[in-house]
Amino acid sequence: MDNNTRKVTIGATGDILLHDRVYNKAKLEDGSYDFTEMLAAAKPLFRKDHLIIANQESIIGGAELGISSFPHFNSPIEIGYALKDLNVDIANMANNHVMDKGEEGILKAIENWEKIDMPYVGAYKSNDDRNTLRIFHRNGLKICFLAYTKSMGTVKRPKDKEYLAGSFADYGVKWIRRIINKIKGQGLADIVVLSMHFGKEYAMLPTSFQVETSSSLSDTGADIIIGHHPHVLQPPANIVNSKGEETFVAYSLGNFFSGQKGIYRQIGAYMTVDVEKPENSKMTKISNPKYTLTYVDSGDKKDYKLHLLKDVVDRQKTIKTDVGEFDSQQVYDRMRNHMRHYIPDLDIS
Repeated sequence: MDNNTRKVTIGATGDILLHDRVYNKAKLEDGSYDFTEMLAAAKPLFRKDHLIIANQESIIGGAELGISSFPHFNSPIEIGYALKDLNVDIANMANNHVMDKGEEGILKAIENWEKIDMPYVGAYKSNDDRNTLRIFHRNGLKICFLAYTKSMGTVKRPKDKEYLAGSFADYGVKWIRRIINKIKGQGLADIVVLSMHFGKEYAMLPTSFQVETSSSLSDTGADIIIGHHPHVLQPPANIVNSKGEETFVAYSLGNFFSGQKGIYRQIGAYMTVDVEKPENSKMTKISNPKYTLTYVDSGDKKDYKLHLLKDVVDRQKTIKTDVGEFDSQQVYDRMRNHMRHYIPDLDIS
C-alpha cells in the first residue's frame, strides 16, 4: 500500500439475540445484568483500530418495558454497555424483531443507545433521524453505514411512521439503490457498508434472492454487504460488478450470541475485511477477509458463554449440545470447508 492509499478495517458480528436462558445467566442478585464474563472471549478480537458493527437483533428496551424472550424479545440495556466495552462502534437494529415491542420499544431502545453513547442504524425516532446518514471518519476515509430488513415480524408498524424501521418491503431494493446512488454520486461517503436482514432461516447457502439482491446493490456502489437472518453461517463471496468494482458479501454471519440450540446455530463468527482507496481514485479495493469462528456453549454447564471455536477444539474432543454430541475437530474442519465454498483461500480460524 503506497503512502497515498487510505485503508480501514471493517469488523462485524452475527446476531445478538438474547433468549431468557442467556440473560438469566447474566442476572445478578440486585436484578441488574452483567454480560462481561460471558463475552470475554471476544475482547481480543474487537480491536480499537477496527470499525465494528454489531447486529443487536433483540431491542434493548431495558427493564422498564419488561425483559422478555421469544417470540417478542426485549433485552437488558446492559448488553449495550457490554458491546460498548468491546469497542463496538455502531449497533444495527434493522431486523424482523425490531417491532417486537412496538413503537414504544424502538423509542426506548434508541433512548438507551443514546444513553450508552452508541450510534445506531436501521431504526429511527423521526424522519430527520432516518435522513441523517451514519458516517464515520477513519484514516481520511468516510464510511457510511446503512441497514435494512425485508421483514418486520408480526407486530405492525404504524403506517404514518415508516421511519421507525428500516424496511425495504414497502418500496423494494430500488429504494436502497437510490440512497446508495445519492451517497456515492454526491461524494457523501467513500465506502458504503450495508447491513441486510434477508434470506431463509437455517439455510446453509444463500438463496437466489440474496445473491441477486447483493449483485444489484453491488452495481449501485455498496462496498460491503453484511447479511443476517438465517441464524447460521453462510459462505461469503467477492463480487466484481459491471463497473469492475469489488463488493464483499457476507451472506450470513450466523448467531454470535444467542440461546438458539443446534450445532450450526451455536457457531458464529467475527468477520473483518480491509477496504483501501487511493487518494485520487473513486475505486475501492476489498482485501483480506478474515473469519474467526465462535461458539456459544449450551452443553453440560449451560453457561451460554461465548468461546472461540478453535479453543474449544483444542480443549475437548467432543462438543455437547441439546441435540447431540459431535467430534469437535470434525465440526471445526467442516465449518472451515463450508465457509470456503466461494472463496477457497478464505482466511478462517
